[in-house]
Amino acid sequence: MKNAYDAIIFDMDGVLVSNESFTAAIKQTVKTMLRETGRINKTVDANLIAAVKKIPGFNNDWDVSYALTDLLNRNIPASDFAQNIVLLTDTIRQTDRYRRIKACFQSVYLGNDYDGLIAQETLLIEKKMLVSLGSAYPLGIATGRPKKEAMCTASNLGITPDCIPAAYIVAREDTKREKPFPDPLREAARRMKVKNPVYVGDTINDVLAAKRAGMTSVFVGYEKIGDIRIRNINNLKEVL
Repeated sequence: MKNAYDAIIFDMDGVLVSNESFTAAIKQTVKTMLRETGRINKTVDANLIAAVKKIPGFNNDWDVSYALTDLLNRNIPASDFAQNIVLLTDTIRQTDRYRRIKACFQSVYLGNDYDGLIAQETLLIEKKMLVSLGSAYPLGIATGRPKKEAMCTASNLGITPDCIPAAYIVAREDTKREKPFPDPLREAARRMKVKNPVYVGDTINDVLAAKRAGMTSVFVGYEKIGDIRIRNINNLKEVL
């Protein structure tokens, strides 16, 4: 498997960049929405959020916020989330409720002028490791973040332009379909002009997208999914 790949494409959140900001934004958003229905005593914790994110199709944190609000309003226990979750459609995303959830999330996450939770994000990968990988492979990103947010964090943390060219960052607006569809990964590979990249992610949607794109997946985490598994992103070079 050594030297079998001609590029590395990364997911962003939970792989290159800490995702605690998104978890906190989901918590605050869901709590706010639950208060509207009088469910002020409902607990919203990271385990519930993780339970939703384990379900294919929930790569988007606005969708996760909407789905978790709905599940908790219906008193569905986490063990039954997969059987009762409502997959988000374009029709649902046009509803007033979805728009209010999205607006609430964005307000918490972005703050007044990108001074919200987004300002607290940190690199998960050591900068010297990213530089080392970049000297051996072309590097790209395929993320579900909106373009402006992806570029803001990439720039603030020195990912771009130091290690990954801005042109190689594929964000939400760059393809019609999000992960778990393969479109973002294929678009990144097209821009990079590579034929056999590996995709590094931390969710089931990343693994499914890589499989559908015909790419080897490296899963960062403890679940037994993906073609290659590592527990820490800084161990990536050891398995390539």
